[in-house]
Amino acid sequence: MQISYFGLEAFKITNKNFTAILNPFSKESGLTPMRGNADLIMLSEAPNPLYSYTQGFSGDPFIIDTPGEFDTKDFTVTGIPIRNGSKLITAFLIQTEGITILDLSHISELKLTEDEVEDLGDVDILLLPVGGHDVLDYDQAAKTVSMIEPKIIIPMNYQMPGVKINLDSNEKFLKQMGGKFETMEKLSLKKKDLTEEGLKVIILEPAR
Repeated sequence: MQISYFGLEAFKITNKNFTAILNPFSKESGLTPMRGNADLIMLSEAPNPLYSYTQGFSGDPFIIDTPGEFDTKDFTVTGIPIRNGSKLITAFLIQTEGITILDLSHISELKLTEDEVEDLGDVDILLLPVGGHDVLDYDQAAKTVSMIEPKIIIPMNYQMPGVKINLDSNEKFLKQMGGKFETMEKLSLKKKDLTEEGLKVIILEPAR
């Protein structure tokens, strides 16, 4: 499995011959919209055109834009409804190749009971907003990490060149997490690569 990042909350997850896309953005974001083939597209806030730009994809992708449970080729997806102020955001719990990924999209607050956290199971990879303003800030993000206890964190939704949305950089979050992180172009991972050696923070360089 490979995970590539494109900025804001947009990711591509590739598993063998299957490609899943998370929250592709429009040009109004200031970034160049994603393009290419897609088998599955997941949209956390479908009514918001900024994070629901699907026109650039070929392949007649299956679109998930509501809470619920979905099975596709090699991917099992659970859409979890989260109240975000006056809006309803769908967080996605994604399972593929024995790896569990939790995508928190652009939530600004996460309130889960102990039972709800337990229902998530063991989260291997947490896609975590850290840029503040309309999403979790660095302190809230760090508290969310303590709640979820993932093995790997991939920060998202932070300021970077070209982004027109009001966000902070990821620096405060990285400092809050101890300042140790790895930077890479994409994350290639198999279940056997996951260990219990401690939390890893990975910064993915945005693909263009």
